Amino acid sequence: MEHAVKKIVQLITEERNDRRAILQIGYNLGRLSEITRRGREPFWDKWKEPIDAWDLPRLKELAKELEALLEAQTSRCVPDTPGSA
Repeated sequence: MEHAVKKIVQLITEERNDRRAILQIGYNLGRLSEITRRGREPFWDKWKEPIDAWDLPRLKELAKELEALLEAQTSRCVPDTPGSA
């Protein structure tokens, strides 16, 4: 999951709207859909129009949402350590 999110964020940050980058974003969104079992809506349906129009401000918002999702997933997977508050 981490790799897919980081790759999407990288491509959006680099503002790469060439065919290869767009296909790679789509591939990674598909992987996230499979990995999280959350379906198409959060990982493709809401990205489709901004990618088609290459709406960079919206794509950057969506990329931040993915980073937040990754952070939330990571924090749930990390066991609490004794003495941490």
